[in-house]
Amino acid sequence: MTLTQSQPSSKSVLESIKSMLVLYGSVRSTPLARRAGRSLLDLPLVRGTILSHHAENAQFCAQRFGLEGLDLRVIVDTESTAPTREPETELGQVSCRIEQDASPIRGVAGVLSDATREMDDQDYIIVSSGAQIYLERLDDLVHAMARKQSDVTLVSARDASPVGVWLIRVGVLRSIKPVGYVDLKEQALESWKHDHRVSVVERPRAYVHPARSISEYLDALRAHASGYGAGSTIDEDPYREDWESSFSIAEPGSNVAEGAILHDSVALTGSEVGRGAVVVRSVLCPGAKILPGARVTDQVVTGTVRKGRNA
Repeated sequence: MTLTQSQPSSKSVLESIKSMLVLYGSVRSTPLARRAGRSLLDLPLVRGTILSHHAENAQFCAQRFGLEGLDLRVIVDTESTAPTREPETELGQVSCRIEQDASPIRGVAGVLSDATREMDDQDYIIVSSGAQIYLERLDDLVHAMARKQSDVTLVSARDASPVGVWLIRVGVLRSIKPVGYVDLKEQALESWKHDHRVSVVERPRAYVHPARSISEYLDALRAHASGYGAGSTIDEDPYREDWESSFSIAEPGSNVAEGAILHDSVALTGSEVGRGAVVVRSVLCPGAKILPGARVTDQVVTGTVRKGRNA
């Protein structure tokens, strides 16, 4: 293995972190995003939104490692809707900006290379997937990665969950060709293993929860309601009962009548829930109308549901 520089200390790695890049996009819009009419990053959590959750974790890193002016960059691909809401948290040491990826087909490694052209080779970046929530605080994960003193470090889980966070030295990205598609794991990582220090931090279980489909989003909400470190999935407690609600979210601009029940459900702005209606494990999108006494279970609702029709 050919190393490109002397091995840095974990302290110098942490001090060299300049940006956190949150990558958001997919080949096509998800049904949840289409029906909600917004970016998944704008979907509410128990506190704030998925985007403000990333901002909160960036702030954890800035405070713990003394990173003045840490740059939180949300990079959205050309096929996805960019978030429109500012992070609902006190950013303090963190600045946030939302960027639309200019290239339609670059792959993750290509996007990272393009986004860091103006940075110094010795700078480090935190790379995170967008549509997910952290089950462990990001600063704990970054601290564990920095201790590897490597050029590229990723966090894996023994249950083979998708990789959700990376710590990468910018100089490594100089090897990425300036045009064409370059995948991070299948192409770039395989090449880096020969020329750079590549390390893995292994966690015993998932440390992030995806939030792309309705089931993933609602499970992520339940995990978020439990707090950091509470568990990797909602099914770990064998004594948990389905009738025990973990959260109930009614966004400003929604109309939930007195006596209506939202059980592990979300009413987005522009939705209505009538008196005596029961909504279970569902998301009510703008324009959804649940009439008095109606029942809704496990649905993303965009239209009208009447009593006697169990959606």
